[in-house]
Amino acid sequence: MTYYSARYMDGRSSQIHQVELSITEQSVIILKDGGELAIWPYSKTYVKDDWNNATGVILGMRDDSDAGLVIQDNPVFLKIQSKLSRRNQTTYIIPTNLKHLLGLTIIAVIAGILLFPLLGHISTFLTYLVPYSLEQKLGRVILTEMADEFEPCDDSIALGNLKKITDRLMNGADKKDIRPILHLYQSDTSNAFSLPGGHIAILSGFLKEAETENEIAGVLAHEMGHMAKRDSLEAFVESQGMSLIINLIGSSGSYGGMAEFASVMKSLHYSRQKEFAADAFATDLVVKAGYTPKGLSAFLNRSNSNDDTESSIMKYLEFVSTHPDTTERIKRIEKSLQPSSKIKNSLTLSEFKRLQAACQTQEIKE
Repeated sequence: MTYYSARYMDGRSSQIHQVELSITEQSVIILKDGGELAIWPYSKTYVKDDWNNATGVILGMRDDSDAGLVIQDNPVFLKIQSKLSRRNQTTYIIPTNLKHLLGLTIIAVIAGILLFPLLGHISTFLTYLVPYSLEQKLGRVILTEMADEFEPCDDSIALGNLKKITDRLMNGADKKDIRPILHLYQSDTSNAFSLPGGHIAILSGFLKEAETENEIAGVLAHEMGHMAKRDSLEAFVESQGMSLIINLIGSSGSYGGMAEFASVMKSLHYSRQKEFAADAFATDLVVKAGYTPKGLSAFLNRSNSNDDTESSIMKYLEFVSTHPDTTERIKRIEKSLQPSSKIKNSLTLSEFKRLQAACQTQEIKE
């Protein structure tokens, strides 16, 4: 029996599995270390993101919408595609609302030809014309690319402890649809950042540096503020003038420009106003959740004095790495501080210590 290489995202963790595929007459069997991870019948398998020479193709399975199968060998993809029903052989690229597509196209043309100097002022408006389904598609592309730059960390215990904090924050949020999808990466860099599609990437260096649960809650609340306003998507729109989004909507060439992913990411940044707005969102959210903004200001103050502008994250993710005007941000946060009752943590001391040790070797974990 012939086996083929692929990458498998189970949709329940940030880890991307290197797997082998067995292509039978009825299904694709996904194998790892000789054992079956999943069986995808052709009747339920579909092309989630079309073939692109730079990134391959992502297949999906209708019974598990969060899962994805990345295939970078075109003959293997074509062999599987030939067994799919016609409607499952390519991503549907036309939105169901044709008026929406026409309006989006007209606005993009006007922005590109006539209003390019004003793009920064209208990017917020353009962002909210982008359907959430396309934002999710962009998020999946970025996560696939990130796995080539940062080592995904499938530390289920750490992710579970982080989810306790975000669940508590979500309970205090006015918008109950703010549900971050957490991804953990092994890195010495201290950072966390939001990405399109509701994703928050957390580098283990941040957890190691954090001194209290309150600090972690403050930083995550800040990133949830960016997520609520779709700031990362807007940064792409502002930088690319809708070209990246149009590529995602467009033909089977789909996101061919993602081969230059690193340079695209490096050109983006959040404005002072967006950082201040995310801080204000976080300040309000942590108070409602029973934390205090002191955690965010303390972490920022410590990070400001230890900032490493040559860190690897700066090379690839500059737009989310270095939050500008840190001193001014700290001043604004501290002005909002009010006397509060004693904070009740969601994590036990051992759980917090375990979180600080996230993604370390098994020997250290034990």
